[in-house]
Amino acid sequence: MLHKIIIVPVIALASLVVAAAEVIPVSVQQLGDLLIDRELRAPATVVSANRAIVTSEVSALVREVTADVGAAVRKGDLLIRLDDDNARLALAQARASLAALDAQIVQARQRLRKAEELLEKNFVSDEELIARQTDVAVLEANRTVQLVSIEQAELTLSRTRIKAPFDATVVERQAQVGSFAMPGSPLITIVQTDSREIDAEIDPQYDGGLPAATDLYFASQGRNWPVTIARLSDVIETSTRKLRGRFVFTADAAPVGASGELVWHDAQGLVPVTVIVQRGTEFGVFIAEDQHARFVAIPGAQEGRPTAVQLPRDTLVVSRGHILLQDGDALKIVGR
Repeated sequence: MLHKIIIVPVIALASLVVAAAEVIPVSVQQLGDLLIDRELRAPATVVSANRAIVTSEVSALVREVTADVGAAVRKGDLLIRLDDDNARLALAQARASLAALDAQIVQARQRLRKAEELLEKNFVSDEELIARQTDVAVLEANRTVQLVSIEQAELTLSRTRIKAPFDATVVERQAQVGSFAMPGSPLITIVQTDSREIDAEIDPQYDGGLPAATDLYFASQGRNWPVTIARLSDVIETSTRKLRGRFVFTADAAPVGASGELVWHDAQGLVPVTVIVQRGTEFGVFIAEDQHARFVAIPGAQEGRPTAVQLPRDTLVVSRGHILLQDGDALKIVGR
């Protein structure tokens, strides 16, 4: 019995094997569906918009301190009462001087009218009329000056009642009843409570994503307070190599002085480690382009860590079957 032997060239078999091996089945997903949130943190402290050392503007004895350390005060509340005897006397004297001037002005105007009547009859000279007009003008000018003196006396009197410039808490008291206050003497220190901000030190590499960040909040002692951006500095401080950021509470506020962290989620997102592979000395991902694999290196990527990638969110990333891929391999997309 004769057997027919079929000889297939080795080269042809190799071509078939290579051709079969070139098309690799893979699954792909859009980059936007793969990205995971990146939670970022920065040390932060709640600060007051204003911390004021209230000082005296006049010279007077301290008669009463109406708000002591720890007291909460509202805008306009009395903090310190200074002796006002001298201020009241000065105001009374200024008002009396005004009354005297008004009487002199009445008399001078009457003399002026009389001089005008006599001038028509040629009983007085032009020089006499001018003198009477000058008397009235000088007295009226003095009256204007006296009105300013009264305003100054009223202002001095008002400054003997030192009031809170804003809602605040008293944190230090320097004034003592019976002590003599001079202009510029510190009397009481208050911290504004109706306007609080979070002061945070931001790593410069993350500040660009803050405006688009989501779930931004201040975390301290197990509580979270939602916040929003007030302003970001564009100057890197030489001592910390960080940027200063100020944030404001959107609802309830944490106490002034509370320390914690500013927490936010980067809107850009991170590529998960499950799709990151190493080729040569670089880490990156494979994307599908025209049924072929293309390796995209990610600068700064590290093994075992999610990382950010600069690719459009609709980019097709190989999520399965990427382990054995090489750049340029033909792909058969079998799943999405």
